[in-house]
Amino acid sequence: MPALTSAGYMVNEPGKPQRKMPKKPDKPRKTKKKRKGPGKGTVIASVVFLTALLLSVGVLYLYLTTREYATTFMPGLFLNGESLEGMTYEEAVAKLKVMESQNLTDLSYAFECGEDAYPMSAQELAVGYDAQATLDELYQIGREQNLFMRYLTLQELRRKPVMAKVVFRYDLAPAEALLDRIREEHTAEPKDATVSFDPASSSFFTFTDEADGMKVQTNGALEKLKAVIESGESGTAEVPTQVIPAKMTRAELEQNMLILGRVEFPLGNDPLIIENAETALLQLSGRRIEPGANLSFNETVGPRSEESGYVQAPEEAYGMDVSGVGGGICRASTLLYQTAVLSGLDIVERNPAAVQVSYAQPGDEATVSDQGLDLIIRNNTQYPVFLRCRVFETEGGKSACFEMFGARNFVTVTLSHETEVLPPPDEPVYLRDISGQYARYQTDRVLRNEAMEGVHVRVTRTILSNDLTETTDVLSDDRYEPIPQCYWVGTELPEQTGENQ
Repeated sequence: MPALTSAGYMVNEPGKPQRKMPKKPDKPRKTKKKRKGPGKGTVIASVVFLTALLLSVGVLYLYLTTREYATTFMPGLFLNGESLEGMTYEEAVAKLKVMESQNLTDLSYAFECGEDAYPMSAQELAVGYDAQATLDELYQIGREQNLFMRYLTLQELRRKPVMAKVVFRYDLAPAEALLDRIREEHTAEPKDATVSFDPASSSFFTFTDEADGMKVQTNGALEKLKAVIESGESGTAEVPTQVIPAKMTRAELEQNMLILGRVEFPLGNDPLIIENAETALLQLSGRRIEPGANLSFNETVGPRSEESGYVQAPEEAYGMDVSGVGGGICRASTLLYQTAVLSGLDIVERNPAAVQVSYAQPGDEATVSDQGLDLIIRNNTQYPVFLRCRVFETEGGKSACFEMFGARNFVTVTLSHETEVLPPPDEPVYLRDISGQYARYQTDRVLRNEAMEGVHVRVTRTILSNDLTETTDVLSDDRYEPIPQCYWVGTELPEQTGENQ
């Protein structure tokens, strides 16, 4: 019988060709049924549900973790080292009051000014803790945040606590009033040394000592007190003082009261002229010129009137045969002028005489009058200048000596006169003597005055100062006109007189 091989062939009998076995028909495949599972909507719903569940759990966890701090202070908040965690606002205020009574009741403060202390108590300054300023900011931490942010804040506070300090309240009005008192008690103006002058005294001068002043430096004192109060301890705030030295010391005055200039010349022999000059000089003696101040001759001497003690006398500075009440007073102004020039003082105003005078070299006189001509000098030093005048008897009349005392800021004062002679006219001049005092008839020729030369003079002053620098100024540039020879002529004709009848 034919046999099957592993390849499906039939093995014929020997000698016969092999035959391939016919294939069996394939079995029909069974169609598998698909299992039905959840759809996409179910999955999304599941995810949403799980997410919501997780969020709910998270929110619940955040809520449970932070709910106790909804109306209390968060953890990690410390005030002056004491924890506020879990306290309500009212509890914290109460705690602050307890701390205030424990820490502030016995505190005291003071201003120190020099060796003096001015105490103040905490009660006087109403020192305390400002609950609102201290707690409000701390209480708001995490208060206005959502649960998640509040939770994060809570964790941050536990990791890094906030160490806060109390805020103080106080009333500084009593301290300001106390500073006013300190200023009043410790403020003093400096007093300069003084010098008084007595021209009749042998020593002339009387000195007083200087006294330093004091100024209180109150600026910043309140800030210092605030710092002491806010330190929470007793303490003092310094109010420093500043010494204000006197500008003028006695030693300076004594050293600088020296004679500046001295001039002496005769007043003449006319008793009326001497009387007027002496009256004016006595008004000048003892006068004081402050540093930088002016001295006016007219204001110092006053009006020339009989009520003021002046008499009618010749006024040489205005020409021949001129007289008036106060005549001769120009000798006093000239003496003052010459002394001021040699003392190095400034000459603010000076006027020359109308003609050359007998009592002074041309250019060295100073003419004054009630009609406005004045002599004004200025003290250009830093110290007072004093005037001293003496009138004394001499042979044939009286002389005057004028002196000035003050700070000598120069070594020498020299004067130079540049003069130009002006010849008189050749022709004489004739004056009618209406009164007939000197000449009666028209044919009379009575000499009134001889011809006089004129002069143009320029006076220059050179001052060698203490530092050896020279300053030169022109004091005057005056022209005195020459005077012709002059005769008095009468007004009557000789034939009209009784002698010719």
